[in-house]
Amino acid sequence: MPGGKSPGPSVKKPAMYEREGMTILDVTERVFTRRVGDGTLTVIMAQEPDGWHLSVSFKDNRHHGSRYPRWDEIADARYRLLPDDVTMVMFLPPPEEYVALHDTTFHLHEWVPPNDSSGIA
Repeated sequence: MPGGKSPGPSVKKPAMYEREGMTILDVTERVFTRRVGDGTLTVIMAQEPDGWHLSVSFKDNRHHGSRYPRWDEIADARYRLLPDDVTMVMFLPPPEEYVALHDTTFHLHEWVPPNDSSGIA
């Protein structure tokens, strides 16, 4: 994306507020919230040893995880909070390695392409 801008038309973005962070396994995690029409998004971001990690979750106005974050909500958090020059992906590992502690949370991880000189992407 030229200029590192979020895809789509330029519109005023809803406010995102930074909350008190936390430290997990010696990694500082920053926490943000954003009100949306039907509830609140919570975003946790950290630069972990293997790269950036972004978690995006949703709770409705009754504090229930009643839906998944929408694509535009995930993309907004990614482009607002992380450097423009990183590629973020959502991994779907083999079923025996899959872990889901929170039903309405998506995790994005920084992807660094392997050093491959073959030219094949």
